[in-house]
Amino acid sequence: MELKVWVEGGPQRVVCGVTEATTCQDVVYALAHATAQSGRFALVERWGHTERALAPSDRPLRLLARRGRAAGDVRFLLRRCPPSVRKAEHTAQKVESADGRPLRPPPYDEAVTRSGQRYQPSHQPVHTNKESAPSPPGDSPTSKRRLVDGAPQQQYRELVRLVSLQRERLRSQQEELTHCDSELSYWEARLGAEQAAGQATREELSRLERLYQGGRAELERLQGSTEEGRLGKQEERTLCSELTLARSQLAHCEARLLQCQQRLRQLCQEVAEEQRRRTLLEQQAAALSAEVDSGRRRTEGPQPRQEELDGELAALDAALEERKLLLQRLGQELREANLQALSLADADHKHWLESGGFSNRPGSTRKIVGSPRQLENAVPTNKNPNGVWV
Repeated sequence: MELKVWVEGGPQRVVCGVTEATTCQDVVYALAHATAQSGRFALVERWGHTERALAPSDRPLRLLARRGRAAGDVRFLLRRCPPSVRKAEHTAQKVESADGRPLRPPPYDEAVTRSGQRYQPSHQPVHTNKESAPSPPGDSPTSKRRLVDGAPQQQYRELVRLVSLQRERLRSQQEELTHCDSELSYWEARLGAEQAAGQATREELSRLERLYQGGRAELERLQGSTEEGRLGKQEERTLCSELTLARSQLAHCEARLLQCQQRLRQLCQEVAEEQRRRTLLEQQAAALSAEVDSGRRRTEGPQPRQEELDGELAALDAALEERKLLLQRLGQELREANLQALSLADADHKHWLESGGFSNRPGSTRKIVGSPRQLENAVPTNKNPNGVWV
């Protein structure tokens, strides 16, 4: 599990691999090695406006489980303790056993300094007394130091492994966060404005609560007078209504704050998804560009043949246009000839009607056979044997 810790005067850190058995001392070790700092540190729990220094044996996950729903409001701070606060009695009252080992481990804030100094090579010469009797190999100070340093060496390797995992995780998170900086800055500004509004509402709420308490005290003092008591009760009701309104405004601000946080997470997800889609589109565009280049290389070979075909096609189009013009001209001449024949036929028919009867027209060698109703089966003539075109 991950544990977020705010380093005082620095950025936020994420400690990975935290379990229920992890203590505050382990968290301080990991952060001290990750930031390459030494000194006296303390892990502080901040909840609302209250802060509490945690003991080395406290377990952060258990503390969060005790908070329940309010665990999201808890913040852990890594704070450097000033040198003046360092207690001298821890070093003065250290009791060692017969073999030179301390009976209880040092505090976790002092162990951070010692762990940084323990693995530094010593360049000071060691002076031995020639007159002293040689000690057994098991009782020598070197063997004792090796036995004492064995367990911290294993713990140091474990902490180095945890720090490397944390650095790798932080690197990947930093790459993801670079895509959301612009959007995050906007929403952080909105979040700061909402927090400022919530803080102002809280201050107004506290002021109204103080006024409410003052009104109640004033009401108790004025109970002897009925009129003053009535006015006090009315003022108390007014303050109660204002207090309820302020609480509702505070709840509304908190709801908007949660909405902004949810929107912020959603925008982060959308930015990541848009980046993946953009990468996919770039790959598709590269593939299409390669296909276009290959098609262009294939079409560049038969280019002379295509130009020859284009020339023949243009010549055929020109011949077709000439044929169309000739056909239109012949059709126009045919229509004019038909119209002239029709006008001559109408004039002969009118003259024949004026002369009366169905006698033969003068100058015409053709005889009328039958009645005009039988013209639908007329005999073809030499001129326009297929009829007259209208």
